[in-house]
Amino acid sequence: MATLSSALNYALAGLSVASSQSAILSRNVSSAGDENYARRSGEVSVLPSGLPVVARVTRSADKLLLDRLLSSGSNASGQQIIAEALNRISSLTGDPEDDMSIASSIGRLQQDLRSYESNPSSTVLARSVLESAKMVAARLNTASADIASVRSEADKGMAISAERVNNLLAQFKVLNDSVVRGQGTPDDLLESLDQRDSVLKLLSEEIGIRTVMRPNNDILIFAENGAVLFEGSPREVSFTATSNLQPGLDGAGLKIDGVTVTGDGAPMVLSSGKIAAYAKLRDSLAPMVSLQIDQIASGLIRAFSEDGPVGSPTLPAVEGLFKATGTVPATSDMSEGIAGQIRINEMADPDQGGSLMMLRDGGFGGTAYVENVLGQTGYQLRIAELASLLDATQMFPDIGGLGGEMSLKTLSLQSISWIEATRQDAQSSLDIAQATALRASDSLGRVTGVNIDFEMAALMDLEKSYQASSKVLSVVDSMLAILLEAVG
Repeated sequence: MATLSSALNYALAGLSVASSQSAILSRNVSSAGDENYARRSGEVSVLPSGLPVVARVTRSADKLLLDRLLSSGSNASGQQIIAEALNRISSLTGDPEDDMSIASSIGRLQQDLRSYESNPSSTVLARSVLESAKMVAARLNTASADIASVRSEADKGMAISAERVNNLLAQFKVLNDSVVRGQGTPDDLLESLDQRDSVLKLLSEEIGIRTVMRPNNDILIFAENGAVLFEGSPREVSFTATSNLQPGLDGAGLKIDGVTVTGDGAPMVLSSGKIAAYAKLRDSLAPMVSLQIDQIASGLIRAFSEDGPVGSPTLPAVEGLFKATGTVPATSDMSEGIAGQIRINEMADPDQGGSLMMLRDGGFGGTAYVENVLGQTGYQLRIAELASLLDATQMFPDIGGLGGEMSLKTLSLQSISWIEATRQDAQSSLDIAQATALRASDSLGRVTGVNIDFEMAALMDLEKSYQASSKVLSVVDSMLAILLEAVG
């Protein structure tokens, strides 16, 4: 009888284990599509009586792979911001072969000047020069405004990311406290661990992070530069967006627990994640492109400026066809924001009460600056000079390795080339970062994710175990029935 009772207990224990394991596997299968779900498994132990039992349920985890995923995800999210912004900037400045590009507009202006040179008395050709000049100014104005918009959007992006980091750290505290204190059922604890890892993934998109595991599954979070983000409680991430971020104006720095972590003067600078990308875009890339466009604008003003008739004593330089601030910028002047201010001198625009003949005769600075003093209708010298000045060498400040002695046309072409090369580098870096992040995700998924084939195979094994335990129960039941019948 004792033997039959033991067999019955073993069979019932086997059924219980099979039932518990089946429930765990079913949960795995139902959550297979959730990338934040870590596979569960039941640990079977043997009691002193010899009976099997599911002692606890564990979740698959690999901190090294998770850290790699966090790092690669942070890098990929930052590169995504940079690549998208540079694609947009590239479309603003245009391709050299594109009729809408700044370089093409300058080339068209020079062609119209050459045509006007052949017939200086033609108001039609003079009007073509004026319209081409207006187009150049409009292209520069638009590019300057749009790049300023890119900077402002990056500044706002930093504010949004800072708020998101604070919210994620607050969520992390709730989950981390739940894990450390062991609150709730075992299943609740595993759910909290899943959610905590999910928050870390989202956090790493905004800012590069490192984590340190302490006793009781407590986690410390550091920014990649060493600044503490979470140690029992969140550290404040603060940032104030600049309402009107004009060219030449620096935006505010982002701070972690009072320490600035963005900008040239920061003691610990972030290098990955959306915040670092926004800061780089706002403080470095966009201003550099803006300065290059400013140099094109200042070069145009210098090229079309007047300093008196040829052969006469040089007069103070004054703005000619192109004007902006009221003075001709010096070659060493960075001229920040001048591309957004450049416009056509109203003295040459009939629509503003001016005269087209100012293009041929000069005199933007007054009577002393008039070159065609005899009023000749076929006067070509000033027009030819303006056309040739677009090819003449000027001295430009060094901006990102672009500058020195070159013509205005060369500068405009090299600026486009620099932007395109930078865009291609950013796209290449993005492709590599995304591929690395994908590999890290796949590696972590193979360790902690759910494999449907594996789970179904395990369910089939459990089905066989269940059938074996059921068969034992059936045999024991038959034997007990025979025994009771014999006793009766």
